[in-house]
Amino acid sequence: MNLNHKILYPVKGQQKNIFFSGKGGVGKTSMACITAVETAAKGFKTLLLTTDPASHIGSVLDCPITDHITNVEGQDNLYAVKIDQKKATEEYKEQVLKDAREKFDKTTIMAMEEELDSPCTEEMASFQKFVDYAGGADFEVIVVDTAPTGHTLRLLELPMDWSKQIQMKAGVSTGISKEDQAQKDRFDRVIDMMKDPEKTTFSFVMYPEKTPIVEAHRASKELNTLGIETQLAVGNLIIPEEHAVTPFFKNRREMQLKYLAEMKATFPKAAHLEVPMYGEEIKGLRMLREIGKSIFK
Repeated sequence: MNLNHKILYPVKGQQKNIFFSGKGGVGKTSMACITAVETAAKGFKTLLLTTDPASHIGSVLDCPITDHITNVEGQDNLYAVKIDQKKATEEYKEQVLKDAREKFDKTTIMAMEEELDSPCTEEMASFQKFVDYAGGADFEVIVVDTAPTGHTLRLLELPMDWSKQIQMKAGVSTGISKEDQAQKDRFDRVIDMMKDPEKTTFSFVMYPEKTPIVEAHRASKELNTLGIETQLAVGNLIIPEEHAVTPFFKNRREMQLKYLAEMKATFPKAAHLEVPMYGEEIKGLRMLREIGKSIFK
């Protein structure tokens, strides 16, 4: 499957961010790992980052991954990290309350503590961690393995609602601090980067059935309202033609081909990538490199 070079690789002097999203169980983690190994093998310093608390990138890479950036042994230029949501949330809450304690009374602090116990705080903390990585200049490519679609959309919409967080931190009568303004500016830069197709490729992974396509299309339309275009649609777990030799597998493959055509009609402006089903678990750098060579041509 021929892909536009710009979809995977950065323009000289720029960073490329590649997001993989989609409903749970479609193969986002495997695709993110395959892509990260591919870009690293091409000589680009690559960070594989997961925002999914349930991600298993360590299992796919066959090496331990922590919340500290780790060099992936066995593949030059490849690093990986996972956002520890619980730890990130506690750090974020402590920072907010530390600033607030210098300004407000105990009653206000108690109200803020209650506000900070909301799920939105976890998402805000995760996004802030993502911004810390994406806003830096340490890597040429950042590949992001996202949580299932709804969580990803909430994450991306958070900076649009940044004013509420600022208001909570600053208080009604207090202006925005220099620190808060600097953080907002960093958020804005990352969002602008995500809207730039030269710098960011947003991908949806689907297996060729109705529900994943419908969910990806709905999410893609929401992303459009944020100014983010879907540039790559990945059809995963496709039964190879040479293995469709029994009536069951022939019927399944025919059904998949019908839905692959529907994917192309649903995402007419995106590049399309087809990834076959494999007879063994996708695991380890050797297998990831082989798959990357076969699908990224």
